[in-house]
Amino acid sequence: MASILAAAASAAAAADLPVKAIPPVPLGWAGSYGGIVGGFGTGQSSQSDPGSVPLPQAILIFADGRYSLSGGLLGGTLGYNWQRGGWVYGIEGDFSWTNLSGWSGICGAVTATPRPCGTNLQALGTFRGRLGYVAGANNDWLFYATGGVAVGDLRAWDALGPGVGQDWRAGWTLGVGVEKALAPNWTAKLEYLHVDLGTGQVFNVSPGVAESVSLTTDIIRAGVNYRLGTSGSALRPVANAPMQGGWSGWYFGVNAGYVDGATRMDTDGAVIASSTSPGTAPAMAAAATGTLSAGNGGFVGGAQAGYNFQASPAFLAGFEIDIQGSSLRGTASGAGTAPVATVFGPGTGTFTTSITASRGLDYIGTVRGRLGATVTQNLLVYLTGGLAYGGVKSSTSITQTTAIAGVPSVSTSGAFSANRAGYTVGAGGEWMFLGKWSIKGEYLYYDLGTAYYGTGGYGVDEGPTNLPGFGVAGIGTSTRVRFNGNIARVGLNYHLN
Repeated sequence: MASILAAAASAAAAADLPVKAIPPVPLGWAGSYGGIVGGFGTGQSSQSDPGSVPLPQAILIFADGRYSLSGGLLGGTLGYNWQRGGWVYGIEGDFSWTNLSGWSGICGAVTATPRPCGTNLQALGTFRGRLGYVAGANNDWLFYATGGVAVGDLRAWDALGPGVGQDWRAGWTLGVGVEKALAPNWTAKLEYLHVDLGTGQVFNVSPGVAESVSLTTDIIRAGVNYRLGTSGSALRPVANAPMQGGWSGWYFGVNAGYVDGATRMDTDGAVIASSTSPGTAPAMAAAATGTLSAGNGGFVGGAQAGYNFQASPAFLAGFEIDIQGSSLRGTASGAGTAPVATVFGPGTGTFTTSITASRGLDYIGTVRGRLGATVTQNLLVYLTGGLAYGGVKSSTSITQTTAIAGVPSVSTSGAFSANRAGYTVGAGGEWMFLGKWSIKGEYLYYDLGTAYYGTGGYGVDEGPTNLPGFGVAGIGTSTRVRFNGNIARVGLNYHLN
């Protein structure tokens, strides 16, 4: 009986003791997520014609139109985080529809009536890295810096031009942000990004005169993210669960193959001065207008990394990024003649125009999704597509000669070099041939869009010292080139699962 009373007394005393609360489990940020994002941006854009055209008796001076932009954006986000202690690092991609726009009323030559022009950014995407640090009693705050590649669908217009020009432009972005854990699996974020899409020539404001457009913007946006594959907590644990499935997980590797490009390059000449015989300047412009064809192909080689999600034994989804150097180059030449008037009458003289143009692809990279099926446990076939980006260049030189006494040879040239963005689609197969090693064969079609660039102007003085009574004839020139083609390559991957 005494022992029973002692046990009861002990239990009663224990009941009166204070109970220490169990501390909450610190939240982790590792894992994949998706969400929506929206905000507002302001920025600057400028438009300009190619500059002054030196002619003996006709100098055209062009002015920039610089103006402010503003508008909203709304889109979606996908990303993945890794966590080591209090540090969080990851990758994030987003794509938004925007109405960021502005215009100016003072574009064009200062010697002519000013005319309106404008720019509209209709879409904006980024692919960025993130590096942050967690804070708060329960690790529910994340402060981070971010930066990477930006891609925009830029539309420009000019009252003098043929409607609207379009350019998928690649640039860069940097920013900072803060993210807060909310209800189970949900977070909210506030973010600032500076985006610079650079300067490039978008379209011909008139035949032979290319329009150059630049764009920068500062964006404030808010978003809501949902953490995938979690339950019962706002974020998944710090430690990552092991991946299941033969193809699931991260991989990296190298690739090499063949790349080609479109062979067509178009040159254009337009009359900008004509105080001479009516047929001289048009004949000069016609001789500078033509289509050149350059057959080309080259080597491409680089590296890739990706991640696979094996949804079932038969189906797989994932993403892959890669970058390759390229030896793709091509050069083409052509010549044309055009009759012109002299003091002896129409058609008694001839202009001979020689044109040389080149194009090149310095590097190309992609950010793609993959969707595949396993034919056997070790053999995967897949479709793929997404963003393509690359460094492109082109140059053109034009020389005009004539046997007309007293009329000298004249020449002009221009060049284009830029980082451009576009799209890619393709298909491939991959075979897991040894442990964690696989080999693949892949075909991709890429399109980095079309570039217009000015190649200057030239003129002839048919005045008193050369051809009395005939005055001045002058033209402006430009080139149109498209950067698209095919890639066939093989690759070797090592899988980290």
